[in-house]
Amino acid sequence: MALFVSGAVWGVTSKRFESQSVTIPSPIEALRQADLLSPAELTELEIDEVIRDRLRFDPQWQEIAQAVRQDLIVLKWSKQPLTNPIWKRYGAKAYPLLAYYARSRDRLRQRYGMAGIRSLGKPYTTLWLTQRIKQRLPRPDMDVLTENVEYLLNQSGTTTPYDSKDWEKDFGLDEPETRDRLVRLARIGLEPESSPTYYDQFNLAFLQRLLGYEAVANHRVYPDRQLKPFARLSEWLQFESLERPNNLQIEQAIHFYNSLPEQAQDYILIERLGKLKAGEITNFARAFFRQIAANLDAPDRAWAIAELDRHSDPVGEELLQKIVNGDLSQLYPLSRPVGYESYSERGFYAYYLLLGIVDKYPQSKYTQGCREYGNLTGKSYFDSEPRSQEILVRNARMTPKERSQNWQQWLSRYPDHPGADDATYLFARSLQAQNEVMPALRLWVKMMVQPMGDKDAAYLAWPHVRALLDVGLTTEQIEILLTEPEIQPIAPLFQYALAVRYARSQNYAKALQIAQTIHLTDMPKRVLDTYYQNFQWWEAGDRSAKVIQEMQTMLTEQRQRWQKLLALQQENTPEARYRLASDWAGKDGWKNGYLPFWDGFRLYHLPTGGWGDDECLGWWICNTKLRSADIVRSTYQASSQNAVALSLYQSILDDANTPPSLREKTLYMVAMTLLEQWEEHDFGETVAIHPPAGITSDRSTIASLKFGAYQDYQNREKQIQNDYQRRIDSIISELQLKFPQSTYTDDLLFSSFFLSDRPRYLSRLIERYPQSDRAAEARFLLEHLPSKLGE
Repeated sequence: MALFVSGAVWGVTSKRFESQSVTIPSPIEALRQADLLSPAELTELEIDEVIRDRLRFDPQWQEIAQAVRQDLIVLKWSKQPLTNPIWKRYGAKAYPLLAYYARSRDRLRQRYGMAGIRSLGKPYTTLWLTQRIKQRLPRPDMDVLTENVEYLLNQSGTTTPYDSKDWEKDFGLDEPETRDRLVRLARIGLEPESSPTYYDQFNLAFLQRLLGYEAVANHRVYPDRQLKPFARLSEWLQFESLERPNNLQIEQAIHFYNSLPEQAQDYILIERLGKLKAGEITNFARAFFRQIAANLDAPDRAWAIAELDRHSDPVGEELLQKIVNGDLSQLYPLSRPVGYESYSERGFYAYYLLLGIVDKYPQSKYTQGCREYGNLTGKSYFDSEPRSQEILVRNARMTPKERSQNWQQWLSRYPDHPGADDATYLFARSLQAQNEVMPALRLWVKMMVQPMGDKDAAYLAWPHVRALLDVGLTTEQIEILLTEPEIQPIAPLFQYALAVRYARSQNYAKALQIAQTIHLTDMPKRVLDTYYQNFQWWEAGDRSAKVIQEMQTMLTEQRQRWQKLLALQQENTPEARYRLASDWAGKDGWKNGYLPFWDGFRLYHLPTGGWGDDECLGWWICNTKLRSADIVRSTYQASSQNAVALSLYQSILDDANTPPSLREKTLYMVAMTLLEQWEEHDFGETVAIHPPAGITSDRSTIASLKFGAYQDYQNREKQIQNDYQRRIDSIISELQLKFPQSTYTDDLLFSSFFLSDRPRYLSRLIERYPQSDRAAEARFLLEHLPSKLGE
């Protein structure tokens, strides 16, 4: 609990204290020396964890340490205001401790530190902000930095609005010179956008909050889809005014059109030429569209033909009838903008052009394909209008095998239909419903490697492929697929999944062997473009290339981690086995078995069924109607850092030769890993891996859960909570029986109160461990939280 100490007081010259060798001064001496320092010198001092812990247990500093601890207890567990926090007692001399807490991982300590620094005012706030920007730390969170002090200290129920500028004045950012200097400093300190921690940077969050998202480099805002007149519109209008244009003038008009940006072209097609009523086409528009229609390579050829047909132009009608009864792929440029993830004005207009084609040519090959597609799905190809009750009943009675046969037949009749990609996706889904997961995967890979149809559904394939590679396919199935030629363009992803599978199963040597052959950057970018090109509007740059680079960066780090784990495995001592398990349970342990195919949001994207069994109906990986529940659980456990850690810890506990001291530590780590899983991880993951190693549970009593069924959710949550608490209780009992002097038991009693909501754990803590550093908090809770006292 270091407060206000200087290098001079402790006999060192560096600005960061020599933690182990420095002599601890008395508080009086530290205060005297601190008075001699300027604000800039004082803010240069830093405290680390070693110094903090030495001061916590130094008898001279106990009064201050206890006062700080009491402040944190009140701030954490009570709505009472802090009456005399350390910054009121010691002023700016408390700055080093406040700065230490402000960069803590714990938000409570962040709040405490920031409230103190803000209370000190300028120049300390400005000096502190300058230090944080220079050090490029990920903390504190920006909402803590910008929040008003009263709210941080539980003294006000009103939070600061996001658009408030009040905080800027506190840090001197209302002064132009200071603002410009810190903005420049933050920009210089930004990591490149390719960095895996780019979005975790304090400097990035600072710039976005201060300047706005739009002002930060490489950030793209949602595009304005509304078509507006463009700068050179008057030049175009001169072409439109031509009553009898000659070929040269039309060629000039097309050249001008092709030179315009996409939005300007859309404006011409939709707001100018598209506004002409059917049958009232002008001579210029007719000649313009005919010239485009005559060019087989023109990007807007299908559009021009459809527009001519809308006006009953004989040239357009002849061309369109050949297309809708022949090569349907020529319709792709017209149907692609109407896709799932397209919200452009061009897409809206193209939709009505296609409807016009279907209405005008009801017996065409194209229209028949649309009609049959709608019959198979039970809703219209275009507007999802439900089919007749007769068709819906027929579809409901259809077996998965019949459904897949129907989709296969549709694809054989209309292989070049714009909806071929949609049909392929649904064909794969129907195979999956029959447990034919390998053929389904091959179809999804084909959608990525050899896109068919108008490609608007291609982005649906990657989520299924990555889910199957992560927690679906067996190791043997991945190895089989890697021998198939069709997989080769996407082979690095399969190799990566295979390496991770071996790492999860503790075969680090094999994982490293495979990892040496993986070259993700050699994979064609177009493979992932099928997914990421649909979301380009929200991020500038080439997202597919960035994703591949992020994967390569993670793989490089994982190789290093697997080397370390392999060394521990080969050492094969009890202590090495413990360190290996603890590496999995540690803060970055998730990287050991992580497959970086999820854009950093695996818990959001990966289905688990934890929030409702209905979630897994479309995802084979967690569908226990198609897969054994034991297999589902084992695959999810293998992908969970905590489940792997608990399994490794359990093997240590099961070993009769484990030394007592190591058994004591392992018991504690089992309990802490369970608590961390419960408190910090997604409940869906907790359900999917339950019960982990060391926990006995009757899974048959865990009721199925429908989405939105709150009572069922509560029952499932309560049972797993009880299973966790029962295991922790057994650990507490063993520690008390076999290790009565253990320093871990009081922590577990304290944590058990929050897991179970039973105050008897606090009472036992106070009774058996009155000198524990948790005892003060336990007493405070028993005195101030009567609502928690119900057993």
